[in-house]
Amino acid sequence: MSGWSPVLRVTQRDLLAQLRSRSFLVQTLLLPMILTFIIGNALGGSQSPAPSPVVMVGTENRVTKALADVLMTRQLASIIYATKAAGQQMLTAGKAIVLIEFPVDPERTLLRGREFPILVMLDSASFFRGTVIQSIVQGFAQQLQTTRATLLGAVRALKPATAQELAALLPTVQQKVQSDFEARAPQITATQITGRQAGFFTYYAIAFGVMFTLLSATHGAGSLVEEFERGTIARLLSAPLTPAGLLIGKFLALWAMATFQLGSFVLLSSLFYGVRWGEPLGVLATVLATAAAAAGFGGIIIGLATSFEQVNVLGLIFVLVMSLLGGSMYPVDALPGIAQQLSRLTYNRWSIEAFQLLSSGVGSLVIALDVAVLMGMAVAGLGIGAWSLSKRLAS
Repeated sequence: MSGWSPVLRVTQRDLLAQLRSRSFLVQTLLLPMILTFIIGNALGGSQSPAPSPVVMVGTENRVTKALADVLMTRQLASIIYATKAAGQQMLTAGKAIVLIEFPVDPERTLLRGREFPILVMLDSASFFRGTVIQSIVQGFAQQLQTTRATLLGAVRALKPATAQELAALLPTVQQKVQSDFEARAPQITATQITGRQAGFFTYYAIAFGVMFTLLSATHGAGSLVEEFERGTIARLLSAPLTPAGLLIGKFLALWAMATFQLGSFVLLSSLFYGVRWGEPLGVLATVLATAAAAAGFGGIIIGLATSFEQVNVLGLIFVLVMSLLGGSMYPVDALPGIAQQLSRLTYNRWSIEAFQLLSSGVGSLVIALDVAVLMGMAVAGLGIGAWSLSKRLAS
């Protein structure tokens, strides 16, 4: 533990300096709360976005209607029945975000015990909304498997000897299937889509929370650059503290402050605006991963800036560009195709995506990729900062 004492002293020193800053509470909590209130109200408050257009291939039947009822009850989708070719054209033209294709005559397919594939096609420009609907379709498919087992059990019990007898049994078995399916349906909808879809308050609470976390991390990163400008870096390193230990101490301070800032904002926005962030464990993981990524971003700024003024200028430019591309100013779905691809390079995109998925009621496992990417960005930023620090000290 003694080897960590100098590192933790650096962390403590930076944390105290941040807490004494007059601008800390304004920049980290007050401004994002005010902007969320203004923009959220201006765009519709807590209203949920309009249902998304979803294409069901073919014509309406008992199976497709059961899924359509789930989606429409939660106001997630408006259903359009069309051919597969027409549905694909709608996806390409941006007139639909998801296409769902069941087997032809799904009731008879279930009855005969054949394979029951479900095709789901997503519009890449509506990734978030499409992923939510896709997760519901997956839960629906699991429910169908249970219903199918019930159906086949009923057919085997009735023991039809010919195809004509099997066809004659269809109306009776369909009633059995429908009653069994409806009895199970509430369980699927409750586990797949708990709570309402994210409204404008929720979206901009997420968006501004992430953006201001990056801004605060940028400001905190400037403390290391100031050490060089004031000549105190030599005094720090004269203690039993290595350059790597110094950087780790700074990184831990940035991570702790970013976690405190974003975590406090989550609590305040829930209390005052009624924002529903989602499953607590997933929210905690995303807060920690976002804070780590913000601290890693501070390492990149350390590597690029040679003065405190450059820290502020470069940090502001990078944060504004990432916020524009990553969804903190406009939803990613509203950006042109090339901008949506570039958004994957930003911290904002992965963090906002994870928070949005959680706010829509999906489980924590769905955000595993987002959290992993954010932690990878944190490690990359720390590596860049370590390389820059060693190079600067060597010169």
